[in-house]
Amino acid sequence: MSTDNYTSGSFLGRPLGRRALLRGTVAVGGLAVLSSVAAPLSAAAADEDVQGFTKLSQFLTGYDLDPVLGARFLAALAKRNKTLSADIAALQKVIDQSGVKNMDAFLALKPADPNVTKTASKIVSAWYLGVVGDPEDAELITYEQSLMYRPTKGLLPIPTYGPGPNAWGPKPGSKI
Repeated sequence: MSTDNYTSGSFLGRPLGRRALLRGTVAVGGLAVLSSVAAPLSAAAADEDVQGFTKLSQFLTGYDLDPVLGARFLAALAKRNKTLSADIAALQKVIDQSGVKNMDAFLALKPADPNVTKTASKIVSAWYLGVVGDPEDAELITYEQSLMYRPTKGLLPIPTYGPGPNAWGPKPGSKI
């Protein structure tokens, strides 16, 4: 293909007329407008979900939490549990209806639905460990900001490495 095709008003051997150029411009502009309208709507809904999840997590853990980490935890938990939204709604409903003020009071309730307590445990576990999922498919969300390090913050440094090569041995009772 020669550069003459570009300069003489044709592209790939086809003439490029004003109408074709206008149609292309309108199509691209229309797609841009549609994407700019749809993106904020989905982003706003996602932002509300993250805010709700972070607020619920703060109730469950008793700590102020980072909403950016909240978004990552929510996404990782949702990837592993298709009913997470419904489970969170059920958990929030029990908390709201009971009027409990903290996690200790919630645990004293002993809700009728064991799935509610299971959902709360998964959320708390994720924040404390910084990991979501079982060992086979575990996803690290945060290490340094895991809640397990908060009680000793300022007293003990957060470990940055293991004690040496092969520090993690096999599971007890496993065959190598």
